[in-house]
Amino acid sequence: MAEVILENLYKSFPPSNPRSITPANLTFETSTSNQKNPTHSQAKSTHINVLKGINLTVKEREFMVLVGPSGCGKSTILRLIAGLEEVTGGKIWLGDRLINDLPPKARDMAMVFQNYALYPHLSVYDNIAFGLRRTNQNPAKKLLVAWKERLLLGLTQNLPRGWRYLSSSEKIIEKTVSEVAQLLQIETLLHRFPRQLSGGQKQRVALGRAIARNPQVFLMDEPLSNLDAKLRTETRAQIVQLQRQLGITTIYVTHDQTEAMTMGDRIAVMNQGEIQQIATPLEIYNQPANKFVAEFIGSPPMNFIPVVVNTPLLITHPLFRVTLSEKWGKALKNYNQQSVLLGIRPEHFQLSPAATKNIPVNVYLVEELGNDTYISVHLEGDVNTNLQVRISPDYTIKAGDNLWLSMDLEKVHLFDRYTLKNIIQLPDQTDYQQP
Repeated sequence: MAEVILENLYKSFPPSNPRSITPANLTFETSTSNQKNPTHSQAKSTHINVLKGINLTVKEREFMVLVGPSGCGKSTILRLIAGLEEVTGGKIWLGDRLINDLPPKARDMAMVFQNYALYPHLSVYDNIAFGLRRTNQNPAKKLLVAWKERLLLGLTQNLPRGWRYLSSSEKIIEKTVSEVAQLLQIETLLHRFPRQLSGGQKQRVALGRAIARNPQVFLMDEPLSNLDAKLRTETRAQIVQLQRQLGITTIYVTHDQTEAMTMGDRIAVMNQGEIQQIATPLEIYNQPANKFVAEFIGSPPMNFIPVVVNTPLLITHPLFRVTLSEKWGKALKNYNQQSVLLGIRPEHFQLSPAATKNIPVNVYLVEELGNDTYISVHLEGDVNTNLQVRISPDYTIKAGDNLWLSMDLEKVHLFDRYTLKNIIQLPDQTDYQQP
């Protein structure tokens, strides 16, 4: 197993539609970034930067999740690491080896694709064994195989598997396939073809093919997106257990923040070709680096209310005013009389009586889920500021009700209105990359 290091990684593509070019995503030959980064290829000025200076270290045996909206560059990073795309600029290291120019077969990685990519004419056994047979091909050794072995192979190749003659390398492959099948609990499926399998079974076969190669790195590109909700939950638990059991460095791409939160040792949140934050799931949830991370991670997303800071600790809005704790004193000293965004998650509201510090709202939608009730509200007299609130199902709320909400002031966040960054940053968050 080995760590994977991405160093100032860029990827550019020519636009399919020249009208889609904007100044923000162009690569210019005379740009400052090129002068400071001699490894960055001098792409044409009309090329679009899909990835912009990605720096990421995936530790040995770590389960790293890349998460972000469609088109943010997650799958492109995976394809660059696998060698399926050419790097425009930057370096990719596997341990202490620079692998930019290595072909995919020489990188000792196994990739699991979104569409499974199984060979339809091969059985489950042969799909899992395919990569092993390719790895063990040796033309020089083939010429030295005794004529008797070649004859036996030819005479028995169409017989049932138990009657066939197996070479020494094929016996090793058979043992490996058997062990992988037991690990994934697909021993009874080895004789079937992909068309005879369910979606979950196909996914396990694709995982088996990757596991059989015993690579240094697993690359997984949204492998669960084609499964239904229940099967997705079961399969993601199996993937996490397998990764911990095998101890193989894994990079997992998804747009589903629930998958990211439940599977990753660490998460890299991406947007528009840049990494917004790298941290553990709870660090990202409890201390988002900016507004994008705050609203992308969490379901329902974080609520935002524009407020004005009155130093040292008073936050005011036309409908309410609250005093924050002393921890905010230093962070807010430069924001006196300035507007900021107050962020608070749905679960950090409580139903409360009328008070100056509480928020008057009108309910316009109620969603009862059994274990929780979500209510959608807007501020009293302000239909443009909408909030989502999670409350106990014990309360009976209906559309049209007028309520008062209090906030857990230890859980609020404040974001700069211009940079959209969290005003309080974790001092020990060394892996965070400024977007």
